[in-house]
Amino acid sequence: MADDCVESLEATINETLRLLMTRTGGRQVDVAEVLGITQSSMSHRLQGYSTWKVDDLAKVAAHFGLTASELISGYTAIGATGRLPAARARTTRTRTRAA
Repeated sequence: MADDCVESLEATINETLRLLMTRTGGRQVDVAEVLGITQSSMSHRLQGYSTWKVDDLAKVAAHFGLTASELISGYTAIGATGRLPAARARTTRTRTRAA
């Protein structure tokens, strides 16, 4: 039962981080740098192959202007409190056709 709770928490953190990175235009390498790990290690964490350390959650949360408890609460809960970081400005690309 405790393992299910830990797996659910890990899944929530991973999903929240992926959504935060998408929203802000952040990359795995940016978050990895904050943690002092490689992009590959960051990828393994996001895929659930390695677990998060409690100390790392505070660092990652601060990177996005959040608290660790907000990060753990999940993306929807962060949005409900109005604390999501600013969204990246979207740029539109125009295609040109060769004449």
